[in-house]
Amino acid sequence: MAHHHSSADLDQLLLPSTPALFVDDALSTDAPATGIGMVFMQGLSHIQKSTKIFKPGASSPIFAEAQALYEGLQWCMTSNLTPRFIFSDCLNLVSKVNGNWHDYSPLSTLIQQIRTFLSRFPEAPLLHVSRQRNGNAHSLAKLALRLRDED
Repeated sequence: MAHHHSSADLDQLLLPSTPALFVDDALSTDAPATGIGMVFMQGLSHIQKSTKIFKPGASSPIFAEAQALYEGLQWCMTSNLTPRFIFSDCLNLVSKVNGNWHDYSPLSTLIQQIRTFLSRFPEAPLLHVSRQRNGNAHSLAKLALRLRDED
C-alpha cells in the first residue's frame, strides 16, 4: 500500500477545503537541538493552525524527522484536527512507516508509535512531499531553534 505522489500532484490532491498536516524538523549544529514545525493546512494556501516545538538534544536526521511526525500526529489528536493527508519531506521515513520495516533500534520503536497514531486517522495516507512544498513547516522548525537561541 505505498503511495507515491510527486509534488505536482499536490495541486490535484488538495482541494481548497482539504485538511492536511505538514511536518518538518531542523537540526542545530552549534548546540545539539532539534526544532519541529507542524502546519495544519486547508488546501495549499490556508494555514488553519500551526505550532513549533524546541527539543534539546539532536539525533540523526531521520530520527528527527520521525520525532516531527510523531509530534505532529499527537498534536492533531490533542487539538481534534483530522487531516485527510499527512506529509513529510523525508522519503526514507515515509517508506519505513508505510512499509513493514522493523529492527530493535530507538527509531523502530518511534516508528511503531507513529503507526499506532496513524491508525487513528485511517482515511489519511502518509505521503512524501518535496522540501520546496514543505516550506511552512520547515520555517517553523528553524524558528523554534532560533527563538531558543535568543533566550
